[in-house]
This record gives sequence, C-alpha cells and structure tokens, in this order.
Amino acid sequence: MILGMLSHFWSGAVREYNRDIIITNQGLPSRAVLKVIRLPSSWYAVIWQDPQRYLSFGQDRTARNGGHEHLGDDDFLDRVRLVCCFTQGVNFEFEPN
Repeated sequence: MILGMLSHFWSGAVREYNRDIIITNQGLPSRAVLKVIRLPSSWYAVIWQDPQRYLSFGQDRTARNGGHEHLGDDDFLDRVRLVCCFTQGVNFEFEPN
C-alpha cells in the first residue's frame, strides 16, 4: 500500500525529460542528451555526451527566479537552457522531434 502511495506521489509531483540536444559553443557542434528531473520546487539536469564528458546543474525556487511550477513543458525546458548558458557557459539547441 505504501509503495502504491509513493508511486502515485512520484508520478504526480515529478516529471522527467530526456531530450537530444546539439551543443553549439564548445568547438564543433556536438550531440548530447539532456536529462532533467523536475520537482515541485527545484529541478536537476545532466548534459551527457559520454562517461568523461558530462555536466550537471540545477535550480531551486527563489523569490528572484519566480520558480518554475507555472511553466509549461516548452517554457520550462527553455528555462533549463537559459540557466545552463548563464551558470555553465554551455549553449545548446534541442534536436527537432
């Protein structure tokens, strides 16, 4: 019963994203994968190229950034891209679906 309750909470409160991206400002354009876990008041992301080349970053809700819970999926992923650019110096574009 507890497992069912936790599963319901996890599925309702947590979103996971897995998107193919192209890194555009680190030499030649290169392919990578963006993985994001979106929680109610924070999110965490990893850009993964291979076991030697990956980057992790995230953001908590603050009064200054206004949080992210009001954003739809596309706007949220644009926020992730913006934070990555400003905090990590990595620019990327999403691969077309």
